[in-house]
Amino acid sequence: MLGGEHGPGVQKALSFLVEYGEAFDAQRLVRVDSAHILPDPVHMLHELTEGVACVRTMATIHSLSPLTSRWVGDLGLQENAAGPVIEDTMKAVEIYKGLGCFMTLSCAPYVMGNALKKGNIFSWAGSSGIIINNSLFGARGNRDSGIAMTCSAITGRTPELGRIRSEERYADVVVRFQKVDVENLSEADMGAIGYHIGAMAQTRNVVIDGLPSTTPFEKLKYLLSPMPVSGAVSLCHLTGITPEAPSLEATLGNRKPEMEITLSPFEMREAAGKLCNYTSSDVEVVAMGCPHLTMREIRDIAFMLEGKRVASGVRLILATNEGVRNLCHRMGYVDIIEKAGGLIITDSCIAVFPFANMKESVERVATNSSRCAHYLLRGGAGEVAGGKVMDTYYGSTRQCIDTALTGKWEGM
Repeated sequence: MLGGEHGPGVQKALSFLVEYGEAFDAQRLVRVDSAHILPDPVHMLHELTEGVACVRTMATIHSLSPLTSRWVGDLGLQENAAGPVIEDTMKAVEIYKGLGCFMTLSCAPYVMGNALKKGNIFSWAGSSGIIINNSLFGARGNRDSGIAMTCSAITGRTPELGRIRSEERYADVVVRFQKVDVENLSEADMGAIGYHIGAMAQTRNVVIDGLPSTTPFEKLKYLLSPMPVSGAVSLCHLTGITPEAPSLEATLGNRKPEMEITLSPFEMREAAGKLCNYTSSDVEVVAMGCPHLTMREIRDIAFMLEGKRVASGVRLILATNEGVRNLCHRMGYVDIIEKAGGLIITDSCIAVFPFANMKESVERVATNSSRCAHYLLRGGAGEVAGGKVMDTYYGSTRQCIDTALTGKWEGM
């Protein structure tokens, strides 16, 4: 590949990966089992794909801005707001599609076939997918650069560095619960816990001891996904759940942890409080689906909404991927939600929703995602006219649905 025998695109892609690996003192390249791609600029893609007929590994495409989707009109977005960057992204998606990358357009491709098992190596976009792969499936990967994902898909290789290496997967931070009813934690509780842990641990590997092995996947998704935004955690062992974590001792590698965190209801309330900032109880938008909603989540929301109607002046926006939406449509859940006044969108990310590009201004948004709440309050997604940050409300799925039905936020 490096000598050009497989064409100029493969040669350039592998040359990048070699330099990338050398920058981190990697000793060799290893085979990649999965790639998940945030599209690169078209001018770069033309060079990297010259002479390439098909990617060399399982590859899917990440969620995009709502401005790229077919839901622009339904979402109330200005239809001329896309701009050249968005147009370039859509051209890139078509190139990836031609190379055999699957158009999942999702931050949760693990529910659409890009699923990994223990020991698989991946190069993915999306920090929530990265920590979920490392922590729940026992796969191995890093927070790679955008171009590295494309190069790994083209070559089927990646440098052996970071969390791919066994010696860099041991836990440095131990988290234990104190006076917490771990059997009955809501999604919002889980999100607050993850948000607190990420801020404390920063870049370190974490192990959480004491969660029931029967904890549903959806709740673990809300626990893990905020850790890379309040901090930069990409691996969080869960004893008895993570494939590499049969015991606390195994995750530590018989070493003493750098940090120990005791988590009580006080820390949970404090973390949840950091995700709420509002001056009025009136809510204009309820947004859920960061990471994308699973079919079980959509089913439960449909059951909550059946026979009811979203309050006048409130918009209920649910984000998922095409596969889940199609199945939920077949089950009748999409019809129930739409009849109630909700909207289920695909392909897009609510955490980077372009509120500034809406036809009618929005200044008050509720969500069950601590990750989304963080982006609204601290990531720039919630900026409105005059540099003001919009009111943000954070709570459980039930709280969010109740708010959509009444138009009023009742608090944590």
